[in-house]
Amino acid sequence: MTEQNTSKQSSKQSDTEHSTSSTRKSSERAASKPESLQGELTERGRDVWLAGLGALATVEEEGTKLFNRLVDRGQKFEEERRHELEEATEKVREQSDEALSQIEEAGEETQSMLSNSINSALERFGVPTRKEVDDLATKVDHLSQQVEELAKTLSEEESTESSE
Repeated sequence: MTEQNTSKQSSKQSDTEHSTSSTRKSSERAASKPESLQGELTERGRDVWLAGLGALATVEEEGTKLFNRLVDRGQKFEEERRHELEEATEKVREQSDEALSQIEEAGEETQSMLSNSINSALERFGVPTRKEVDDLATKVDHLSQQVEELAKTLSEEESTESSE
């Protein structure tokens, strides 16, 4: 920033010098023609030089302002886009969750329908269900225990009768 202030000051000084030199030019023109031509060319060259320095100072000053404005706009743009990206990500996540829950529901419904269809078909063919098979297995186990107990009791009775 101090360089900008220095540039402004030098630009103002050059403007002051330029107006002073214009006044000098008028008085010098009244002098001799060959000297006035050389002086005028020198002054014009000096004016061009000062104009170049003024342009450089202006570009430096305005360039810094422009750079700072661009940085500010870039930060705002980045913040806006980050917010938009976060919103879009959240929206996609919500849609994904919703789609997954719909797929799970459809899968459960399909599984239930398939299971019902298979059970219905097996029932038509007379094939027992798993529950019926499990119930029969329990009854067979119970009957097997009773048969073993009966066989043991009979065996003991035969032993006691033969010993008598």
